[in-house]
Amino acid sequence: MRTIVLLFIALLTFPANLLAADGVAYPYDDPFQATVYGTPPELIHAIKDPVKPKLRSLRIKNRQVPSVFSYSDEMYYSTALQDDEAPLIFIIAGTGAEHNSSKMKFLTQAFYQAGYHVVALSSPTHMNFIVSISEFAAPGYVPHDVDDLYRVMLWIKKEIEEEREVTDYFITGYSLGAMHAAFLTHKDSELGDFNFRKALMINPPVSLYHSVGRLDSWLTPENLGDRTEHEEIERLVNIFSNYYERADVTDLDDDFMYEMITHVDLKDEDLRALIAVDFRVSSSSMIFSSDVCLQAGYIVPPNAYPLATGTSLMPYAEEAFDISFEEYMTEFLLPYLQYLYPTMDRYDMLKKCSLYDIRTYLKETDKIVLIGNRDDVILNEQDLSFIKNVFGNRAKLFYSGGHCGNIMFGPFVESMLEMVKS
Repeated sequence: MRTIVLLFIALLTFPANLLAADGVAYPYDDPFQATVYGTPPELIHAIKDPVKPKLRSLRIKNRQVPSVFSYSDEMYYSTALQDDEAPLIFIIAGTGAEHNSSKMKFLTQAFYQAGYHVVALSSPTHMNFIVSISEFAAPGYVPHDVDDLYRVMLWIKKEIEEEREVTDYFITGYSLGAMHAAFLTHKDSELGDFNFRKALMINPPVSLYHSVGRLDSWLTPENLGDRTEHEEIERLVNIFSNYYERADVTDLDDDFMYEMITHVDLKDEDLRALIAVDFRVSSSSMIFSSDVCLQAGYIVPPNAYPLATGTSLMPYAEEAFDISFEEYMTEFLLPYLQYLYPTMDRYDMLKKCSLYDIRTYLKETDKIVLIGNRDDVILNEQDLSFIKNVFGNRAKLFYSGGHCGNIMFGPFVESMLEMVKS
């Protein structure tokens, strides 16, 4: 039961959203409610005649994959191709998300319905990407993640062009994937392999470090009081377990999960904790995967190798969960980068993981547009000022919706599609 409820938490955090547009109001003014609750089923953008995406994979010949991850020696992605010639859009997932996660499935359907060939890619912070394709296997350093994505996209481009005629290339992504989309467009402006016609950033962070710092802070005593992280999770699990036991459940579908998450009594500190737990689950998987691939000894001691498929990973998972992203960057990522680049310092690392690093390009290009929300919980006033000053009328910010809360909301989707076409 508790495992099922934890799965509900993971699925429901960072879903859809609401707002006021075209006479239809997004129902949540509270940004934390918007982020967690998402879009009510009746307000989700309608998908007519949904397509069944095709699962594909890439494999690097002779790549050494740890035996515990032997099932992940191929990088998986999905496509939805039109029958005839069409523009192609790459969609990049947010932190820790897979190519076929709920948001990625929705975006795939929305862009396919709008007439695009679609290629959906997992985040470079997802375990499968780290294990099967990442060159340095230490995600979170944006330049490396972007290089990995670009290389993968070139391979996919060649494959798709042998099957379909592609008239133009586009790129989008949400959350961290939106930041990646901007950096990929900048990289392509120098290399010219895709000549992207338009890049759409959906709810991007401005600074990766500052945004994840906000998320990590919601699992500290300032938000949790005298409860530990694990005690808070236990408390939230009990809340959802009690609701589930009382509910008349006929189908564990999205409608039931929406009813459950919106009908339990959650305060703002609970919602913040839910958001932070969802992020910490993703980052802990990323950290563990990186540590094992590099055999760095950060979590798994050197004498524990080789990890076999039957090895109990729970002690390592619990230890990884207790590591904040700040600790990962300071204790793991930065020393590794300094090993690769001896002149690298903390300031350089953080700058290269923020939009400030490509500010001039973002301000001058007309290829990149941005859609998001003024109350995005991963942004502060300085971030909002950056977006306003750099993007100007190329940015559209809805009044409410939290972080990716309204990504499936009808008016938000219509604006998103229009911005790509314009």
